[in-house]
Amino acid sequence: MKTAIQQSNSSTLSRAAIVAASLTLAAMPAVARPWGVDVSYVQGNGINWGSAKGWGVTYAWAKANQGLGNDPDFTANEGNAKANGVPIGGYDFAEPYAYSPATESGHFWGVAGGYIKADGLTVMPMLDMERFSGLVGASSYSDWANQWCNDTVNNASANGVKIQPFIYTSACSACEFNSSVAGWLSDIADYNGENGQTGTPWSTCTSCEAWGAGVWTSWQVDDTSSVSGIPGSVDLDVLNTSVAAIVATSNQTTHNRVSMARSADSKGYWIVATDGGVFSFGDAVFYGSMGGQHLNAPMVGMAARPQGDGYWLVGSDGGLFTFGAAGFHGSMGGTHLNAPMVGICSTASGNGYWMVGADGGIFTFGDAPYHGGMGGQHLNASIVGMASTSANGYWLVGSDGGIYSFSATFYGSMGGTHLNAPIVSMSTHKTGDGYWMNGSDGGIFTFGAAGFYGSLSGQHLNAPMTAIQSTGDGAGYWQLGGDGGIFTFGDAVYHGGAN
Repeated sequence: MKTAIQQSNSSTLSRAAIVAASLTLAAMPAVARPWGVDVSYVQGNGINWGSAKGWGVTYAWAKANQGLGNDPDFTANEGNAKANGVPIGGYDFAEPYAYSPATESGHFWGVAGGYIKADGLTVMPMLDMERFSGLVGASSYSDWANQWCNDTVNNASANGVKIQPFIYTSACSACEFNSSVAGWLSDIADYNGENGQTGTPWSTCTSCEAWGAGVWTSWQVDDTSSVSGIPGSVDLDVLNTSVAAIVATSNQTTHNRVSMARSADSKGYWIVATDGGVFSFGDAVFYGSMGGQHLNAPMVGMAARPQGDGYWLVGSDGGLFTFGAAGFHGSMGGTHLNAPMVGICSTASGNGYWMVGADGGIFTFGDAPYHGGMGGQHLNASIVGMASTSANGYWLVGSDGGIYSFSATFYGSMGGTHLNAPIVSMSTHKTGDGYWMNGSDGGIFTFGAAGFYGSLSGQHLNAPMTAIQSTGDGAGYWQLGGDGGIFTFGDAVYHGGAN
């Protein structure tokens, strides 16, 4: 997983011990410690996960990003491992000296969020802490890690998934943390030569045991192992519990409401959940949903035709579902994406739509014009949403509040400023002379003609906010919580919630 990490002992587990332990795994699955690996672009995208599973690999992590740079093989590793029945999670190689935890967790979610599901094959995500050369946005490395983990838990919860992230560090580097991180799972690296089935990563630096004396969940025993199906060498891990215990599960609450759209006269609205369920309120007509049907990926956004006579739903894989008069003009379902989709926006005519990926890539369909995108460019944070003008220009917004404008006037942004919570959505004012963005804590930021009518910042929330939708006259807005709660401001009328 890691590069240039300091270890207490550079010796490696012998291949004979590894093979013997893997045979023990096959013979005694009820008592053996499960073997795992973590992979990245170093191994390439040609891993044969079926062979790796046959060797004895029972869980894995794949690198999603390092700071704000993405791993090109993350998507392939996620999809292929799960297709072969190997539970896998994503990890963020942290750069706390360069980015705040909110910025980096938001970027990680933009890259990996579409793959963090309650599907029985998602390993809890990992925060890889190896760089201890400075801090941004935190008072200590424990504080940075705790913020990142809490933000990631909130993002998963808003999408109906319950997680408990791992923190990876070496045995000796664990001295950089205090016991406040003990609420998260641990992956301790120590190449001490002990047998993964009987040994411990706490053979040295025992004064650094922030998780408690002798406590560990996963142990990286080696970084030069040979595993069937994996090119070159690979990091080898072993688990001190069952694989089932580290697999993400369904949130038992209804924290999976992710997007909303309003009716033409603003006297009603729709809400969509990650499972494709649609809830209609006020005069918003119910035209159908994907609730109860098999989905290849969770729903991440919805858009209504401006006429209010239909709507589209989009999944993180770019799959597109149409209802009412909303026509099908194409989708990205079944095609390779560099990053998961995060939103959809209708054209002014209602005869086309844009999709946007977490990397800022723009995909156009129907009469939606292409004015540019951020795909392939360096971003300070992942894209989380978009909004359009009546002249079919559009803006993209990042989780750090950065705004990118395309044939649309730039009115300002929150990029480069401290945020108490990541931005999750944006909405346009009337004909495009301003816009709002909201944070997961319910904070509201206004630009141009978009007026401030109140916010939820500083208040206790049962679930993080996931979307904002303005009223038709631009004199108010709704905020949507991950549990389906609706909060009204200005002339936005409450018609009910999906909680």
